[in-house]
Amino acid sequence: MSRASAGGRERRPTGGAPTPGARQYSAPRYYEIAFDMNRKQEVDFLVHCFRRYARRPIRRVLDIACGTGPHLIRLAQRGYRMSGLDLSPENIEFLRDRAGAKQLDVDLLVADMTRFRLGRPIDAAICMQDSQGHLLTNEAILAHLRCVRRALAPGGLYVFDRYMCSSWTDPARRWSWTRRRGQATIRATFEALKDLDPVTQVFSEDMELEVFENGARQVYRQRHSSRMVFPQELRSLVELAGGFELCEWFYGFKPHLRLDTAHHPLLMVVVLRKTGGRATG
Repeated sequence: MSRASAGGRERRPTGGAPTPGARQYSAPRYYEIAFDMNRKQEVDFLVHCFRRYARRPIRRVLDIACGTGPHLIRLAQRGYRMSGLDLSPENIEFLRDRAGAKQLDVDLLVADMTRFRLGRPIDAAICMQDSQGHLLTNEAILAHLRCVRRALAPGGLYVFDRYMCSSWTDPARRWSWTRRRGQATIRATFEALKDLDPVTQVFSEDMELEVFENGARQVYRQRHSSRMVFPQELRSLVELAGGFELCEWFYGFKPHLRLDTAHHPLLMVVVLRKTGGRATG
């Protein structure tokens, strides 16, 4: 999770539950430990989408709101030429060191996800961990979609996930979990859909990381605003942005979990394709 434009963030600890993200966190290493889960399945799904829906070979991929790089690193290890952008300089610095330690050649920049420009077209873009949720208005979402469209080559893909609310009557959700790595133990707590405004669809999210390491205890807290977008609303925004076609949408990171068949989805995973590409077979 990160913070590109209005932000980026992690979600889904276990069982499909959503999780927050590292927007302006001062401790990206602890954040990376707390939220490094279920990533192999997610990256497997991304690769499936690249092969199934793109109308061009996918070689160059941009990770928008890349945060600490859980998807960027894994895709780079699979041979994709990765770029990443995030609004947090701390995240970019941490990720640059992390990629360098793994001898991965990646391009990273501090940038806003509603107004970035790249030096050359990309074949695919991803925006994971409900990072689009920080775009609180339709205008911001449209600016973002148009920016991604300009960056993509024809026939390229844009894959992203969005947190969903299955109930307006009792929307609040709270998750807690513990992760350990080396000498660090991190207890994470995340609360979503607080103080929900049914008109703007904006709500608050709280996250706390309680860190125990080398005999010391530290606590990191953050509150931020997020925006809910429903499937048909998103479809209309994509049409307004122009230049994309909806290939498919899902309620999880498996190809058979199509959103149209979901009963109580907590997640929407969307695959868009830039129009104008030539089929590769």
